[in-house]
Amino acid sequence: MKWIKEIIDVFPYSVISLWDDNQIRTTDLTYFIQTKAKNPNNSYAQLLDEKRFLEVKCDGTTIYWENGIQIQDIDGTIIPAPLDIDPYILYKMSTLNIENLVDANLLS
Repeated sequence: MKWIKEIIDVFPYSVISLWDDNQIRTTDLTYFIQTKAKNPNNSYAQLLDEKRFLEVKCDGTTIYWENGIQIQDIDGTIIPAPLDIDPYILYKMSTLNIENLVDANLLS
């Protein structure tokens, strides 16, 4: 299983992150967010707001946005919870940053 160790940089709809295999990868979430946002009730629709998108955080496993969803607690209370994306999906959507290859002398 792949996971994100930390966020290196964030741009509207893209996250550059360090993965558990020490690769630096860029994940462009533009298509993902636009597709999800076709349904305005989808939790990911809020990420179309660039300011909201830039609030992304990392928990050492994946990326998330605080208070992005509401869930029902065990006592029935509705509480805010983080909106996250499965790290496996993020890895599949990401591309390896070319700088990694240059640093490893794999490119001339």
